Amino acid sequence: MNQKKKLVQTGLKIDVKPISDRGMTEEEYRAKVAEIQKQHKTQEALNKVAEQHLAQRKPRGPVQRPQQRRSVPRYVQPMRGLLAPDPRTSPFMGLLAIPVTGERK
Repeated sequence: MNQKKKLVQTGLKIDVKPISDRGMTEEEYRAKVAEIQKQHKTQEALNKVAEQHLAQRKPRGPVQRPQQRRSVPRYVQPMRGLLAPDPRTSPFMGLLAIPVTGERK
């Protein structure tokens, strides 16, 4: 079964400018370029003011962060008694074991 998510009506409207298929006229192009250049000059002026403001501030230096304590591994004593797990040998240790070839009677 393909369940569709239920849409929630928010009442928000997003204004979208329609994209026209026709190209820009020369005047529209020049106006757009002039607007972009104006925005660029304004941004450069704002950047310059911000840099001057930051230059007046006193540098704080490195931030001292508290170091996290590392947990110390605790030694756990092996279990003894009836509930202790069976001792396991690694496969490598099995290679070193001497096989019993004959049985004694």
